[in-house]
Amino acid sequence: MAQMTKRERVMRTTRLEETDRVPLYDIFQNDAIIEHFSGRKLEYEDGAHTTALAVGRALDMTRMITGPQRPSAGVGGNGIRYKTERWTSWIVERPFHDLDSLLPWLNERIRELNAQTYDRDYAEEFWKNIDTHSATFAQSDPTGRHDPTVLVIESGVGLDGMYHATGMQLFVELMFEQPDLVEEWLEALVSAELRRVAVIADPDRIPIALTYSDIAHKTATMFSPDWLRQYWLPRLERLNDAWHARGTTCLFHSDGNLWAVLDDLIAAGIDGLNPIEVLAGMTVKEVRKKHPRLFMAGGIDVSQLLTYGTPEEVRAACREAIATTNGLGYFMGSSTELHWDVRLENAIAMFETAWESADTSTST
Repeated sequence: MAQMTKRERVMRTTRLEETDRVPLYDIFQNDAIIEHFSGRKLEYEDGAHTTALAVGRALDMTRMITGPQRPSAGVGGNGIRYKTERWTSWIVERPFHDLDSLLPWLNERIRELNAQTYDRDYAEEFWKNIDTHSATFAQSDPTGRHDPTVLVIESGVGLDGMYHATGMQLFVELMFEQPDLVEEWLEALVSAELRRVAVIADPDRIPIALTYSDIAHKTATMFSPDWLRQYWLPRLERLNDAWHARGTTCLFHSDGNLWAVLDDLIAAGIDGLNPIEVLAGMTVKEVRKKHPRLFMAGGIDVSQLLTYGTPEEVRAACREAIATTNGLGYFMGSSTELHWDVRLENAIAMFETAWESADTSTST
């Protein structure tokens, strides 16, 4: 089969069509991997550019192009204090400590969300950022064809941002004591995102959107399936519909064990699933068996295998994933992102297994 462009390979994979090889999808947050594929030292000053160079040389599809951040501390516009160090950040102090002090803070956040607007200037700046990354991807294409990696744009329903801002214990209390306010907050978040989608959607620049909320842990969903069906899933459906109406495919992301609501996610209009967290009981084999028309991205365990395993073990897992899917509708990648503890030789083994699949490309 003739060599495809990355975009051809990516979009055919979303449709479960034959491709010249299995495409690679991942996120780079690992100094050794970025330096290996970019061919340059990773510095704070131009870390995102160096990451983009590495991505352009290795991946067919990605999201979250960032570089390492200097250690810092700050306060967000919402009054939450945080710290940042290299590849991660965390909350150190919130401007509330109980339900009574949370409520005025939350009412102000809802007012801000309801007043949030997006205009053409916002869209132009957003598209400019996509175009800049695409140009860097193309610049570093090892084939010399200036073939850019496809950049997936994130588009959240908002639930994970809610419990992250409040802390889970206080959020659960809010759910029981103020259920209408929780729904009002969630509606304000998704409505603001729908306004943003209406402005930025452009299938040429954004062929795939990552609709998401982290709703599960290792053994089950973090919230009851009934609660998710009543409050969250209808809003996910509205977000998927908004992207679909504008010609964009929706890849859904949530870590954890999603079996209790996977049928509901598909009914809500997701086209693909990421990251297929192996240690949470999600496997490429079982998802394909139960939902053969759902494309997948991920499924190669990063919690143990890519971090502590051997290249031979990684290759075996990758070959199993290819065999399970017959190479159709599957983006090979880690079960979250290639973080700072992943072994370089294991990442290379995963990439090479995908590249070598060109020698045994499948047919429908």
